[in-house]
Amino acid sequence: WQDAEVDVLLHHLIENRASGGDGGNFSMPTYNSAAAAINTDGTIQTIGPPKTGKMVKTKWTSLKKTFNQIEVYRNVSGFHWDNVRGAGIEGTAAASVWDTYV
Repeated sequence: WQDAEVDVLLHHLIENRASGGDGGNFSMPTYNSAAAAINTDGTIQTIGPPKTGKMVKTKWTSLKKTFNQIEVYRNVSGFHWDNVRGAGIEGTAAASVWDTYV
């Protein structure tokens, strides 16, 4: 997945967030329409096969999992996170703490 494809996916899901409910659990028609939005966006140079609803659902599940893990990490006392630099892991000691966490 290219960043531009993820951007189109996220914008589409934001526009259709009502269909996802509070948990962001979208239905297949929403995933299918997101795939169509990605596939018909003339500004994206796609690599690989056209996206399908199933591929979109898998990507969305992965993105949600990553987001939720970051939220858990952000809320651990003493750990740092910012939206520009991420966890800012520098040095072997910080890397060791991160590796233990993950």
